[in-house]
Amino acid sequence: MSHEKKMVSKEELERIIALCESIEKRGLDPFSVNVKELLMRLRRILVEQRDLDTIVLDAETLYKIAVLISLQQRWLKERASSLFIDSQLVSLKIASAESKQLATALARSWRPIVKAEQLTLYRLRQGMEYFLMLPPRARVLEKLPIAREDAQRIAGQVGYAKGIELEEEIKKMHDRCIMMAGSSGEVDYWSIVSAYTFEDTVWKAYVLSFMVTEGLAEIKKNPLTGEMKVIPYPSKQKREKIAALVVSIKSGEVSKGLGRKKE
Repeated sequence: MSHEKKMVSKEELERIIALCESIEKRGLDPFSVNVKELLMRLRRILVEQRDLDTIVLDAETLYKIAVLISLQQRWLKERASSLFIDSQLVSLKIASAESKQLATALARSWRPIVKAEQLTLYRLRQGMEYFLMLPPRARVLEKLPIAREDAQRIAGQVGYAKGIELEEEIKKMHDRCIMMAGSSGEVDYWSIVSAYTFEDTVWKAYVLSFMVTEGLAEIKKNPLTGEMKVIPYPSKQKREKIAALVVSIKSGEVSKGLGRKKE
């Protein structure tokens, strides 16, 4: 049994020697090894085995551990000479630095990937002077290409001047959206609001906006393609997140949905 313990101790000492030599030859981090633990193992073996072979091997192991400690000392000197600074020292320097020093360090090291122009006081003054020089809004309205009579006619035709109840129109549009959506659950926005006249297109978009407000539908817009879809609901839904969506209707887009329907 004593012979078996002697063999085990010898193998353990040889492994420690091989570990120290590997770190020395390959230039690994000497602090990756717990020197205190190695010395405790070395002491235990020396107490248990006092024969000559074990003592000689133990002395060689102790020498290799001493070399490892020397490598740790050299490693520290090299890091100190190369101005190596650990995280704690950096934290102390930042805490003790003045605001001006921190700002200077940031300005020297900062490499922004996005540039933002600042609105200066001079530009604000220029903008204010520009708006003060503009003519009154009443004069601007007089120069619009649409005559006052045309504007009144459009306003009269859109909505209540037709004698149509808004609630009934919302119900009709809701039924139409449900039917056109079908199994897909969504329908193109322009196929719902487009009409042969500009007035009717505005009116349909107006009714659809109320339908969305009532929680009967939702409009989703693809930010990449600009495509808009209407998603009708079978019944009113509670709107938890309310977000505004601005839709611009131009005269050239009146027959957009109608053209799609014919294709």
